[in-house]
Amino acid sequence: MDDTLPDDAWKDSFDKLLDRRPELRELNIIKKQVRASFNIDSSVENSNPDLLHVSESSLHNPNFLDVGSDRFLNLKRKNGNSISTPCVKRVSTNLFHCALSPITSMKLDSLQTQLVPKLSNNGKAEGRAIKHVCFEISSLENSDIQIVDDPIQNIAPQEEAIAKRSHSSLVLQPGKWRKSLHTWRRTFQTDVVAPTVKVSSPRKRTTAEITRISGRKSTYLNESINLVISHEKEVLRYCEQRRPIRFDAAYAAVKMLDTCKIGEGVYGEVFKYMPKSNPSTAVVLKVIPIEGTELVNGEVQKTYEQILPEIIISKEMSNLRINANNSTTGYVNIYNVALVKGKYPEHLLKLWEEYDTKKESENDHPEMFGNNQLFIVLELNFAGSDMSEFTFLNAEQSYYALQQVIFTLAVGEEAFQFEHRDLHWGNMLIEETDKKHIDYKLNGKDLSLPTKGIRITIIDYTLSRVTVGDCCHYNDLSTDEELFTASGDYQYDIYRMMRDELNNDWSAYAPKTNVMWLSYVAAKLIDGVKYKNPKSQIHRTNLTKLKAFHKAVLRFSSASECANSFN
Repeated sequence: MDDTLPDDAWKDSFDKLLDRRPELRELNIIKKQVRASFNIDSSVENSNPDLLHVSESSLHNPNFLDVGSDRFLNLKRKNGNSISTPCVKRVSTNLFHCALSPITSMKLDSLQTQLVPKLSNNGKAEGRAIKHVCFEISSLENSDIQIVDDPIQNIAPQEEAIAKRSHSSLVLQPGKWRKSLHTWRRTFQTDVVAPTVKVSSPRKRTTAEITRISGRKSTYLNESINLVISHEKEVLRYCEQRRPIRFDAAYAAVKMLDTCKIGEGVYGEVFKYMPKSNPSTAVVLKVIPIEGTELVNGEVQKTYEQILPEIIISKEMSNLRINANNSTTGYVNIYNVALVKGKYPEHLLKLWEEYDTKKESENDHPEMFGNNQLFIVLELNFAGSDMSEFTFLNAEQSYYALQQVIFTLAVGEEAFQFEHRDLHWGNMLIEETDKKHIDYKLNGKDLSLPTKGIRITIIDYTLSRVTVGDCCHYNDLSTDEELFTASGDYQYDIYRMMRDELNNDWSAYAPKTNVMWLSYVAAKLIDGVKYKNPKSQIHRTNLTKLKAFHKAVLRFSSASECANSFN
């Protein structure tokens, strides 16, 4: 009796599939030339650039694309008959509708444009290109696939259950993550094929959507305080106004010189200009729509109640430059806060379109706003480029930059029990300075640090926690699971470390979170930022100091304790 096993007995299913490569190549199912992929899902990177479409009828065909014992989804292209490399991980996903890939900063080959409706001056619909990308789903349950006709109202229970049981391969870029995460969240929750282009009015928000917006909360520490306040009146009080002022009057073109759009986010638009009254000072405008019923950039607009804590934090941290006991200039200087009403000024619309032409804006065109739209406008000091873009002279310069961050956080802790909670390298701005030293006051003690030619400014308090008077302002991230499953940088480990430190109680004061971000900053200064003279002896000496600090920093309980170690 011959007990010899057949030649292919030790081959697994993948090896058997590879044996059929010549046949598959003839069917154009496997590409003859496939280059290395930059994406997690190689079938996305190596696809034809044409937009992929799922054929609904093919989903119910039991013999559809039967490769051996494996069954794959037929991803037919809009133009032509070629088929992308099969990838079973994407069988339950259609091509997602997305403006920004959170996977990598590179432009993937499979990105395709779709025309987004925009009304021209003659009333005809024109198109503006946006990008699409597939997001990978890391796990699937065996079940039939159902097509969802209405992504907003009708999500199949079976598909909803799969979404709850599976997790996305959420890999975000280092630094600014909010836009990517919002895009991923909308994409993962709706799971729809890009719709046909048509001109329609902005969709109204639903009650369910209102509960998903900002987790910003305010808690009074003294429970006896009767919390009966008008958030609208409080916003007006901080703006030093009695009523909203006209947008086009407050920011008329004749008052603004050398104006340009310099950035954007889910929250709104960012412009820079020189005031005609003081042309030597650069001012940044952060324009945030509030209280409207239309979705903006796919998100519900903030209310007076939600924007008020951000205004309070911005003003209080800025005012630390004149505080008697704890002072620093390390937080962004806010010149003014304004509540304005009406359509976007024409000159800002033109600047938005110029930015869109050069960089392809991922935001909705601000011409969507009507005469009754309200905006909060923050006027901030322009403080240079962020750390990810800055080139340091050497590690000595970055070592003293780190000390500026330490003392700035320490002052915030002592003054307002401040925790930044999102101090990635996109939220630290750097500009050159002629001043030799920067002065601080920590618990009444005067301190001075060498600048080494640069000044650090901390910005963006969206996730920050402060105690002002009897009120604690914080952002409740306790239910924001996606952020804590993200990866791609040490930054995303910090969010999980913070959650553990706080026991998911985001109202609690835990200055250790600032120490965690100091660990992150040190790591970026060691291996992340750019240096002009990395081979010099002074660079190597101070790089050793940075590494020693990074190794020891997590032993501290607060930025204040860390700052005291430098005295």
